[in-house]
Amino acid sequence: MLDANIPWQRNYKYLGVTLDKNLHFRDHIERVRNTALFYKARLGAMLGRKSKLSRGNKRTIYKMCIRTVMTYASPVFAHAAPKALHRLPVIQNKFCRAATNVHWCVRNSILHMDLELPTNTKYMKDASKRFFYIAGSHPNAIIRAAVDYQPPHPTHLIRRPRNVLTDPPDALTAAVKSLNDVNDTHDTHD
Repeated sequence: MLDANIPWQRNYKYLGVTLDKNLHFRDHIERVRNTALFYKARLGAMLGRKSKLSRGNKRTIYKMCIRTVMTYASPVFAHAAPKALHRLPVIQNKFCRAATNVHWCVRNSILHMDLELPTNTKYMKDASKRFFYIAGSHPNAIIRAAVDYQPPHPTHLIRRPRNVLTDPPDALTAAVKSLNDVNDTHDTHD
């Protein structure tokens, strides 16, 4: 360009999303994970086990500072490989443990239910639903056309962003939902 060689890039950061050659988003997820861990460490005194803040305030700080970093542009990368995405809920589970100061044998699903936090997978799936709903009813025909595509057959190897909407819930999300269902049935009988 203008008689200058443009060096080849394997990844490129655009609008806060690290894009790679095959759109696997591994580098993006790793960068987001490291940023979230950085914020969690900086806020550790307020979010930690010995903090005097209430659980509700800890939850609010987590939602405002850490979850927003982890889930920014999640409709774009939510369809990435589950192995790559699994690194994000680990941070959320560590926060839940530190915020509640519970014994190690308490299940993560109980912590999510007590803190009233949806799992990362569920949160990203809900964000994707909102995104595709808004984009599908956008006045610009080009944006609508980008959203209105036929997803490939379920056995096909190519995953598209909208595939995340049809994915079954992960084990932790299913456990939290079943605990909530059990609590709802107990509440109606009381």
